[in-house]
Parts: sequence; C-alpha cells; structure tokens
Amino acid sequence: MDNNEWILYCKLGEILEKHDVSALKLSEDIDHRRTTITDLIHNKDMENKRIPASLITKLCVYFDVTPNDLFEIRKRVE
Repeated sequence: MDNNEWILYCKLGEILEKHDVSALKLSEDIDHRRTTITDLIHNKDMENKRIPASLITKLCVYFDVTPNDLFEIRKRVE
C-alpha cells in the first residue's frame, strides 16, 4: 500500500455547518486561534500539520463527538 495515496481529512467544516456555528464563534468559545480552525475546516496542509491533542479534546468536548467523528482517512483526490 502506498501511504501517499491517503490523507487525514478533518470533518470540522461539516460539523460546524451541522451545529450552525461559525469559525469565529468556535475560536472564541474554545479560546484557540481562528487561523488554525480555518486551516482544519479547509483541510489546509494536513500532511504537515501538527494538531495538538488539547485542541482535538476541546473540539470533541465542544461538539460532543469523538476523534473518529472529527477525522477520517480518505483516498487522495488530485
């Protein structure tokens, strides 16, 4: 299996939409940088991104989801 065929995909954008919460409101509510949240929403540079466990925890608690609800592995589409 070629690991370059697969990417970590963040479903934060879908979760925000489902809960009708903006990136700015989320950023303020969990006290985390909006740019990082926006990067996750748009899956920007996910191959090189380091996502702190504390941020994943905050997101999971805020939306009452698990890390498996927040992330998935997807086949790269180019």
